[in-house]
Amino acid sequence: MIETLNLAGIEIYLTRFTPGETGRGQMEAQKSAVSRLLTAIAGEKHQLCHHDDGSPYIEGFGREISISHCKGYAAIGIGGSVRIGIDIETPRATLRRVTRKFLSEEERQRFTDDDALLTAWTMKEALYKAVGIAGIDFANGVRLPQAGSQLTEIAGTVYRVESTAIDNARLTAAVPADIIP
Repeated sequence: MIETLNLAGIEIYLTRFTPGETGRGQMEAQKSAVSRLLTAIAGEKHQLCHHDDGSPYIEGFGREISISHCKGYAAIGIGGSVRIGIDIETPRATLRRVTRKFLSEEERQRFTDDDALLTAWTMKEALYKAVGIAGIDFANGVRLPQAGSQLTEIAGTVYRVESTAIDNARLTAAVPADIIP
């Protein structure tokens, strides 16, 4: 079953799937789920391609997309002509061990429990995809919004970030704030 929702002005197609038991089975299940979403969005004859920076696009589709998947979930966000970013993740113990790699010192003070860390991770990933600057410092260059705000500035552009819980997963979308995708 495919669901649609809207976050930060981005139309998102979401599907759940049963993950494989092994690493290879997990990857095959994710690939199949993404393929089902792409077919629902762009038809049977879609061609998924990648820009030089690795970001995905659908040949001839004419709209920006962002793809994310994790254990049991796959999602594709569709924007307009502006670069967008989405991320979906399920809880995992490794986030606590790598906080210094993805959160600034100030952010580590704000995002302390496991749910907050999962939200922070998906926000960083979605923003990173939307910003599209290769080599940007993930911890200090990709800044999260202050408490109570959905806006943050990165490299001179203000981005809007919105996040929601999907079962036990966290789904986040990011888009330049001054443009409706």
